[in-house]
Amino acid sequence: MKALLKFLAGCVVIGVIGIVSIHMDLLPGSAPSAERHLLAKALDAIDAAGADWAGVEVDGQKAVLFGEAPSREALDRLKAAVAHAQWPGGLALGGITILDASNMTVFSGPALADPFLWIAELQAGQLVLSGYAPSQSARDAVFLLAAMRFPDTDISGALEIASGAPPEDGWLSAASISLQALARLDNGAVEANGPAFEVSGVVADSARAAAIERLMALIDGGFSGAAKLTLAAPETTPEESASPVAADTGAAPAEVAEPDRCAEQSRSILGDAQISFARDRASLNRASRELLDALAAALGACPNLKIDITGHTDAAGGAAANRRLSLARARAVGDYLGAAGVDAARITTSGAGESQPLVSNRTAEGRARNRRIEFEFTPGNQD
Repeated sequence: MKALLKFLAGCVVIGVIGIVSIHMDLLPGSAPSAERHLLAKALDAIDAAGADWAGVEVDGQKAVLFGEAPSREALDRLKAAVAHAQWPGGLALGGITILDASNMTVFSGPALADPFLWIAELQAGQLVLSGYAPSQSARDAVFLLAAMRFPDTDISGALEIASGAPPEDGWLSAASISLQALARLDNGAVEANGPAFEVSGVVADSARAAAIERLMALIDGGFSGAAKLTLAAPETTPEESASPVAADTGAAPAEVAEPDRCAEQSRSILGDAQISFARDRASLNRASRELLDALAAALGACPNLKIDITGHTDAAGGAAANRRLSLARARAVGDYLGAAGVDAARITTSGAGESQPLVSNRTAEGRARNRRIEFEFTPGNQD
């Protein structure tokens, strides 16, 4: 009888120790310890699956997932990874036995566009946008870029948000360059199919065509730009129309215009027009770009004419800042002529700042006159 009492007392002690050990977090093999290890393994599974959009809670051997999956496939991969999470106790003692994904949602984003098209059509003073944009912010950016490139144009159309686009930053950069190229046409279009952008239309002269082609060649980073342009037929007088057209004999083209006549023609094109910029910036407006396009076309027939470009500002602001701004504006004009086909070796730029005013800076009219770009044309050495 005494032996039986000792046996029963031992069983009670062992039972108490077992119950206490199971519920004490610090003891190896306890339920809290096992749960903590299992949570760590479940988190490791989430990291291995690249599912930073998901979280997990563990209750005993039950794992509860929460978050928003980017797709149904991604959610299935995550569930499979977490379901196999276990610690050294194995499935029986330390594995996931219940997986609850009822709190998970799946992103229902925009529909896939295949092909992912974007089109900008310029016709009769109207710009119409159509196709797709990769996001709301990208769509807003495209309309903002269009307004900047075509300030005097009626802009209409709509862009749908769709998935399937190339990387958004590169897509927006290519769209911006393409709109800049389209702005050099009177009528034309840009069409983008995925990462491939192409501008097409009728161009007035070869210098402008070359400038557009150079612009589209700037598109890179996994994207491509192309130009499909047609030169406009030259206008003819009735007498020229009645004259017989000589056959192409391979003869050398007519001599280029003399430097003096080239300089006079260039000055005539510029006339009293002002090259204008955004306030306190070196960004050319559209009217100035069109004027420089005409100048570049004339200079194309004058390969020996040198062009010296000097920027001037009014007296508002500091002298050092004004000199920097005047130089930046002169360089912007030179860069534009270079992009339009004028050999950069023929162009020199300088900034005089506020040091050479035409009139007093005391009035708004005077300050406007002093803010200017001056051109000097001089004959260069003959080759």
